[in-house]
Amino acid sequence: MKKQIMLMLTITSMLLLFSGCASKNVAVTNSGFFEDYKKFANINKTKADKSSYKNIMLSPVQVISYIPLAEQTSEQKNLYKEISQYLNAEYKLIIDENPKYSLTQAKTSNTLILESAVSTVEVHEDDEKWNPHAPVDMGLSVVSFNAYINEDVRLLGEKRLVDANSGKVVANSMDIQNTIKIMPDGDVLTFKDIKPALDSWLEQVKKDLK
Repeated sequence: MKKQIMLMLTITSMLLLFSGCASKNVAVTNSGFFEDYKKFANINKTKADKSSYKNIMLSPVQVISYIPLAEQTSEQKNLYKEISQYLNAEYKLIIDENPKYSLTQAKTSNTLILESAVSTVEVHEDDEKWNPHAPVDMGLSVVSFNAYINEDVRLLGEKRLVDANSGKVVANSMDIQNTIKIMPDGDVLTFKDIKPALDSWLEQVKKDLK
């Protein structure tokens, strides 16, 4: 990131902090996509027999930014929309190329619903006490600035496969794309900045559906 941009963001962050804006941010411990996170304390996946299912129905991807809608800039709103559209389109391609499943738009028998969410988290691999799922704003803000500058931001993908008829969760997972650092190249987070992490998540989805 260019020095002038870093300086500008640093000054802006300090001004906002002194004005008390940072107090508006409410501490959270996870994205809220799953109702119960206790089962993920020691493992990142739960699995069940999916052999009887032949179809997959897609639920729109949730993009969890941690930035209140009223505070989102037009650039951020467009980014989240672009992320959702990109992932939804790529999910369709993954299912089309998978010989085990057919894509459907109806809740028929032997059908799974793929529900998913993506968000950003702050990781510190050298700190054993740090919660690797600690949420961070998907975008440069007063709270997230240092995490992005220090290259500590990663993409978290969460998903579950739900029986279309019974509503039973058949399988679910949480996956941090640890090898892909999310680092803005300018003064805002863009789709180009986050796309490598999204592609890594898509590879994980493809692998899990095999």
